[in-house]
Amino acid sequence: MVTAKSFGEATIRLLAAYGVDTVFGMAGTMTLELYRGIAASGIRHVQCRNEQGASLMADGYARATGRPGVCTIIGGPGVTNAATGIAQAYSDSQPMLVLSGASPAPSHGKGWGAIHELDDQAAVTRGFTAFSAMLRHPEELPELLARAFAIFGGARPRPVHLSFPRDVLPQPVEADWAPRRTPSRPQPDPAAIEEAADVLARARRPLIFAGGGGTGAGAALRAIAERLGAPVLSSNAGKGIVPSSHPLSLGCSVLQAASRQALAEADAVLLVGSEVAAGDHFMNKLEITGALVRIDIDPTELTSLYAATVPIQSDARAALEQLSAALEKRPPASSRGGGEARVREILARNAAQLTPLERRHARVWGVLREALPRDAIVMGDATQLVYTGTFAMPTEVERTWYYSGNYCALGPALPMAIGAKIGAPARPVVAVAGDGGLMFTVNELATAAEERLALPVLVWNNDALQAIVEGMDERGIPRIGVLPKSPDFLALAASLGCLATRATSAEHLAGSVRQALSADRPTLIELREDSAWLTA
Repeated sequence: MVTAKSFGEATIRLLAAYGVDTVFGMAGTMTLELYRGIAASGIRHVQCRNEQGASLMADGYARATGRPGVCTIIGGPGVTNAATGIAQAYSDSQPMLVLSGASPAPSHGKGWGAIHELDDQAAVTRGFTAFSAMLRHPEELPELLARAFAIFGGARPRPVHLSFPRDVLPQPVEADWAPRRTPSRPQPDPAAIEEAADVLARARRPLIFAGGGGTGAGAALRAIAERLGAPVLSSNAGKGIVPSSHPLSLGCSVLQAASRQALAEADAVLLVGSEVAAGDHFMNKLEITGALVRIDIDPTELTSLYAATVPIQSDARAALEQLSAALEKRPPASSRGGGEARVREILARNAAQLTPLERRHARVWGVLREALPRDAIVMGDATQLVYTGTFAMPTEVERTWYYSGNYCALGPALPMAIGAKIGAPARPVVAVAGDGGLMFTVNELATAAEERLALPVLVWNNDALQAIVEGMDERGIPRIGVLPKSPDFLALAASLGCLATRATSAEHLAGSVRQALSADRPTLIELREDSAWLTA
């Protein structure tokens, strides 16, 4: 005899069958049946203080694990609160599944004033999800969930939002749903690989630009770089695919003039898995004049702002492995020695052009690099310290540096670090935020304390929204709305159950970070921009 269960319970059972082990969220009266399912499934639930925290934690979990992050939220205000985290995941191509409640199905589009009503809730998130759907019948779920996991594993990963009306979730389901097989990722066109190999082998000043889509393809990418003697630039998402210590690595230095000049002077560029977004370089458009070989899983990128001479729609690893093999059959016009000399010259010019503030930032990153294990995950916020860290923080391992320069929201670092630490508990994780950014999500320190996470939270405090202050000063605009009064961060952290300290020297900072990595709760470490030790 088949025992009926509620639609909410059946949904969670199917998620568990797909391998979901953690959800982030806040319960509400319209999602109670999902929580009945969570209680019965053994899936871990992390209670957040705000739905924005839930979506950002799901994002951090996805980045740390490579698996979809899942959040459960109410409809209406829960959806609009979570929108920032969902949109950031969309911008950064991260897999996220958002399960939300919704007002009763008969009320949709009628303006009855139902609790948590949005006139067309699915439309609210449609612009920043792979798809957003309102489920009015339980039997719709297996197909929609299979479609979501096909996107997560077989295409450019992006969030999916499924809305469940409160009158539909309690409906009985007798069927035992099972996961559907996820399709494989696209493979390259052999003719395009051969054409790309010809272009790159003829180049005398080749250069490689690696984005997050190249994750997992580091061995092939390094082999191509070494064969061609090509310097390797990366986006923020691509940091560590080629280690910073590699003699052909320029790191994520596209913010710096000498690296941008090298990109402009290259006669052939291999661009892998990146949209080359402005958040990585703060320019309207980079100058790329050479032949452009572009590998991307998303066909729309191949004809976008940086249109490809040789477009290759493919999983990056498959394409790079085949391209590496094709290049072995062709003598390159450039040399590894020449490429390494170019890298040394470019890096020296970049270092000579650092501003006094960037040198102060670089000192902090030097201390952190020594204090953190090589596989530590750094979650960065939109703050000047992190902007400098894009090129000043050496990174030896892929998927260890995260900063969403594209969406560039304030506040994501802390909740993303919480999600990452929960998803990868054996990995060291650190959050780095500015004083203004931390205040957007500081309530989630309570979540981290409740979860007993060994999590260093670094706060760069200059008592200002400094980048905007500088923009106003440059344009002769009075400083309006950019000098918020900071709280006593140490007292605030302590009140939320955390440890707290203020760094008084490089040695104190390093020691505080090391202690925080093994503490029984989060540790807030305040870094004052005006500290004398940073300029000593």
